[in-house]
Amino acid sequence: MENKESNYVKVLEKWRQDFVIWDQEALCKKVGLDTYDKEWIRLSYFGIPYEIDRRTGRIRKAGQSDYEPVFDEAMAIYNFFYYAKAGAVNSGEWVHFRDVKDAGVFEGAFERQVLEPFARAFAGRPEAFREAGERLNYMPLSHGDVSFQIPAFFCIPLRAIFWDGDEEFPAKVNLLFDKNITSFIHPESVVMLGVECMRHFLSTQS
Repeated sequence: MENKESNYVKVLEKWRQDFVIWDQEALCKKVGLDTYDKEWIRLSYFGIPYEIDRRTGRIRKAGQSDYEPVFDEAMAIYNFFYYAKAGAVNSGEWVHFRDVKDAGVFEGAFERQVLEPFARAFAGRPEAFREAGERLNYMPLSHGDVSFQIPAFFCIPLRAIFWDGDEEFPAKVNLLFDKNITSFIHPESVVMLGVECMRHFLSTQS
């Protein structure tokens, strides 16, 4: 476990160092972000304001100088700036993870790391799922038993749909993505966004 954690730290540190030397203004313009100045790049991640220190590449929640993002959180943000294609637009077509371009190879990991634990966490508690989405200020939808549209980034929406279980079927969570999501982020990072979506919902539980 220590080696795994150590590797995560090394990978994250490499991305942080690379971010410092990238053409940050060009990256912001590429993704259509104009909320930056000489010191900070500001963006919303899962509806929460974040800041990136342009001098150090460090990421924090806005105004929280001692905040340390978890691995998936920080990597998703770095990956967004790096992999987004200039002129990328959403299609308006929602697809399952298995139908996301070039993401099929990660389907097993997505099931194990996101969909299954997400469903177990709220099994028998659809109202808890509803309350979590409301507390996070996500937009309610009318799919499944409870559902929300969630802004991972301002240009990367996703949809979380929850069906509670019964005597015949277990509880189920499905996440839907815009068909063009890999125009904004690496296919493997879509798994990270799923993990992050689940983490935000679980963060509301006492």
